[in-house]
Amino acid sequence: MSHTQRTHEHYMRMALELAREAFEAGEVPVGCVIVRDGTILGSGFNRVQQLANPTHHAEIEALNQACSTVGEKVLKGATAYVTLEPCVMCAGALVLAKVETVVYAAHDPKTGAVRSVYELLDSPEANHQCIVRSGVLASESSALLTTFFEQRRADQATAAVSTGDGRITPAETGMLVLIPTPIGNLADITRRALDTLSSCKIILCEDTRRTGNLLRSYGIGGARLVSNFEQNEKARAQEIVDWVRNGITVGLVSDAGMPGISDPGFRAVQACISAGCSVVALPGPSAAITALAASGLPTDRFFFAGFLPQKKGRMSVLQKMLCREETCILYESPHRIEKLLIEIAECGSADRQIVIARELSKVHEEYIRGMVSEVLATVRSRNSLKGECVVVLQGAGTPD
Repeated sequence: MSHTQRTHEHYMRMALELAREAFEAGEVPVGCVIVRDGTILGSGFNRVQQLANPTHHAEIEALNQACSTVGEKVLKGATAYVTLEPCVMCAGALVLAKVETVVYAAHDPKTGAVRSVYELLDSPEANHQCIVRSGVLASESSALLTTFFEQRRADQATAAVSTGDGRITPAETGMLVLIPTPIGNLADITRRALDTLSSCKIILCEDTRRTGNLLRSYGIGGARLVSNFEQNEKARAQEIVDWVRNGITVGLVSDAGMPGISDPGFRAVQACISAGCSVVALPGPSAAITALAASGLPTDRFFFAGFLPQKKGRMSVLQKMLCREETCILYESPHRIEKLLIEIAECGSADRQIVIARELSKVHEEYIRGMVSEVLATVRSRNSLKGECVVVLQGAGTPD
């Protein structure tokens, strides 16, 4: 760990101690510490309930104290450490005070004005831009906030019973919902999927532009679309957990079909489960299952291989798959389908039954069936195929 990281964690732990004081006082647990040149200029925690004043956030308390300490309204060279992403009010105050750096722990997907909803601290339109750092001790801050809101909901439920209300409203808990989307035909989406997409505040997308077009075709709007693709899904995971912990229903879609099946989604699901968050998946379109059902090959047992490696270890993976007794399903791009068929034939399986399903659910949907050698001849005669292909291959133990 670098010196800078150790410094950030040191002062963030101080801010967390203040957040715990807020927790004990019945306030939303947020703490803030403002430091310059190793000296604490000001600190504070939420006192909104105590003072019956909505402006007494932790950052405002700390800023007031810091300005009193230095006798100035400007805090150049100072760093503010806060346990939760600042809101619009606090972000504006930090900019006005010309705080140099703002380090925050957990994201606030509902009202965060640094990255989640707005980006005010380093906006080029402002007369001052703060340096922003996030994620320092995020899990500890998120856990404290989750505990606070769970306890408050439990207290509210108890109060409802004791006053004879007769109803206990379920706690508003967030969840991650995997929502399958059509693999080609827009009519294939379910009513439940449409209802869920309409209710989500945040939708994770493999491609925000493509999902945006899809939602517009159904007349759905209002959700915040957030990118979640192969290259960034690992870094995005903690942010997703924070959203769910803060009571937000987060939808997860891929460009087509079921999220997480040869598409982004696994890391988000894994992170939420590890954090104790709810995860559900809606049933819906899947290219692999659709192709298998209409392939004419045995469906009682099957192996799904997804996409084979393009280079390293490809032949080893293919040879192991060809030894399997059950029906095998894999995905392949149209410009590599001929190469795949040649590789299967070279492995001694030219006489196996194979089905190439392409353009599933679209106007030009097609199933090319036959032995590997026959299908290879068909593909070669066409020069090229269009559309992503699902390949269904007879298993080694399947009788002809």
